[in-house]
Amino acid sequence: MSHAIEVEIERNYAAFKDLLGSLLTESPGQYALLHQQRLVGLFQSPGEAERAGFKKFGEDPYSIQLVSDEPVDLGFYSYAMAKG
Repeated sequence: MSHAIEVEIERNYAAFKDLLGSLLTESPGQYALLHQQRLVGLFQSPGEAERAGFKKFGEDPYSIQLVSDEPVDLGFYSYAMAKG
């Protein structure tokens, strides 16, 4: 994984943590799609979030996080995504 993608992962995760309190109240159990430290949308499944991210951002990296008060390893989906 390139350094730029690792940096994007860390930045998106920091933004997600800042939003988590309000997201837990409004959208627990959904999947947050983040791009350039902004919440882009909330989805019912990681697959839906991934499809939306790829459609909107193509090869530009984005991240997907589960809205939960417990840490969950989403594996592939927890990393910034870059198709190519």
